[in-house]
Amino acid sequence: MSGMMVDDLRGKLVINGLGHPFARTFVTATVVGVAAYATGFPRASFTDDGGLKPFKPLSRDPEATYAHFLVLPIAIGTAAFLFT
Repeated sequence: MSGMMVDDLRGKLVINGLGHPFARTFVTATVVGVAAYATGFPRASFTDDGGLKPFKPLSRDPEATYAHFLVLPIAIGTAAFLFT
């Protein structure tokens, strides 16, 4: 392995243990989720008393929001699964 030259993205992913789509999906979704949490994105998903606001496409509640805290990591993870 020491003499191997890897120039493409796929080869670099395999060497780093991300050779399978599920591994790439997990790592990508986790990194995006941590970054979203660090920037304070999930605050819009919760009410003032700590309850979870419903997701707007699935609820008619007036407090419903598009900023559900799992939408971003799931969407980016799915894109990583499909396009890498």
